[in-house]
Amino acid sequence: MLKQRKGQLTLADAPTVVLIVGLVFLIMATMAFISSKMGDSLAESDRTSVTVTNETGAFVNYTTFTVDDADQLGFKDFVITQITNSTNGTTGFLLVVSASNYTYTQAGVVTNATTFNFNSANVSYTYTYTPKSTAYNTTVDLNTEIANNTSIAGIVLTISLVGIVLTVLIGVFLVTRGAGAGRA
Repeated sequence: MLKQRKGQLTLADAPTVVLIVGLVFLIMATMAFISSKMGDSLAESDRTSVTVTNETGAFVNYTTFTVDDADQLGFKDFVITQITNSTNGTTGFLLVVSASNYTYTQAGVVTNATTFNFNSANVSYTYTYTPKSTAYNTTVDLNTEIANNTSIAGIVLTISLVGIVLTVLIGVFLVTRGAGAGRA
């Protein structure tokens, strides 16, 4: 006869352990889903409009140019209002560059559409972005933690399930062996 010891699991405890592990993973999945949806809504809820006038250091030549603010969170609705080019570096007369001389993408990338080069350009543009708020930072931190711990949780779940299956198999083997021994 086995003595009951503290911390020892029996076959009768397996359904309870499975239920607890399942609930923990259900709670983790629910938190991941909610934080993902919350992050998506935060990205669109507090958009801010910005107007940049005469950003210096730009160029419209045989390469592409990306505006400085293109790396803002949720950068979109980008529209160039004007590009000017200095005839003599930054001190010369500013010429307005015709919109037919360049193209741009919603990512803030300006490309030359002609063979003319404008190497001392100033770009004026508007865009919207999402400011990084406390709610946003908290959501990103939560998503990062869940992403980092998901692989660990999978390993723990796999080991737990293997342990439960082995416990059930050993229990069935012992019960079957005990029943066979009693009949012989």
